[in-house]
Amino acid sequence: METVPIYDVGGSLPVSLEAFRNRPCALPFSHAAYVPPTPEEVDRLIDLAGWSQNVTAKLVGVAYNPKKGSSTVRKWKAAVEKDDSREIPYSAWRLMLIYAGVVSVSDGLDAALPGV
Repeated sequence: METVPIYDVGGSLPVSLEAFRNRPCALPFSHAAYVPPTPEEVDRLIDLAGWSQNVTAKLVGVAYNPKKGSSTVRKWKAAVEKDDSREIPYSAWRLMLIYAGVVSVSDGLDAALPGV
């Protein structure tokens, strides 16, 4: 049975981890159609995976405070027009996609090392 991604009605964010597979932000960095994730996509992936700021920070290796969360993760989720907004590095984003089961390690290797 073929699985079809389900998106928010009236919106453009996926409602399942599986739906992230068809998004440009889930493509390998070397793919011509790759687009960095928006803050909303970062936030949605974290929510769908069921991770807290601290768990997300631990998974990708950034600083966090057990009581206050992670300012780094907060900045990745902040709206672009906010002063404290920061684009998530590709390496952190890819790790999150791998840990969430959206992509596999071999997906990136196949794209980076074609024919190997």
